Amino acid sequence: MSTIRINELDYSYNDNCIFSDLNYYLKKDKSLSIIGPSGSGKTTLLKLLNGELEYDGNISISGVDVDIDNKNKINEKLAVVYDIDNFVNEKVIDELRYALENINMNPKDISEKINELYMFFDIKRIINKPISILSTKDKALVKILSYAIYGPEYIGLDDLLGYFDERTKLLLLNYFNFKGIRLINVTSNIEDIIYTDYTICLYDKIIAIEGKSLDVVKEEKLLKRLGLSLPFYVDLSIQLKLYGLINKICLSKEELVSNIWR
Repeated sequence: MSTIRINELDYSYNDNCIFSDLNYYLKKDKSLSIIGPSGSGKTTLLKLLNGELEYDGNISISGVDVDIDNKNKINEKLAVVYDIDNFVNEKVIDELRYALENINMNPKDISEKINELYMFFDIKRIINKPISILSTKDKALVKILSYAIYGPEYIGLDDLLGYFDERTKLLLLNYFNFKGIRLINVTSNIEDIIYTDYTICLYDKIIAIEGKSLDVVKEEKLLKRLGLSLPFYVDLSIQLKLYGLINKICLSKEELVSNIWR
């Protein structure tokens, strides 16, 4: 059962308290965005989930306690991608195969996994190219897929969705769903929370807002008080809805235009 539980989490760094008595439960098979102002602990929380930091309290992923002794088990359940640097191999194909070869998957199954990527993404054009010559977008895609290809229960992305256009984001989500992977999305772009089921907003050592992602977007006054700005088209759609000019909050420019001219 894919769930994440955080109970009475306390964490400090250099005598600076980052989290105090933090509690959260992510429902079975749901995805999550983590937002908050700069310095609120978004990446730190991802590292805690990944078993990289010592803490007080309890964190568990799918019933496995997150601690140093269980690091290998946690890595099977959660893969975390922090940046698009530090590739192990020179070529795209070798990077994608690397994780599968490390778990001694047979060549036939590896080929099937690579073919799955062909179903979702336009990677034939880059599959045999050196990673060093790829565009930033393609590097980000290869990096994420090199972690997702072995099929962890969750994949954590540290502010990486911003590298992609909407089409590629949707392709990634479709691939994650196909593989049964749930996204943990740390993001500084509030508009990207629409790609997950739930959202938490960190502020001053606690979770200041939590709920379904669309409900969090509706907390525009509280978000602004916490120093977070809604995308212009989301903010505008909220105001237009208040005046009865449209009937819903729009989470993309295209959706807003469509509702205005309906």
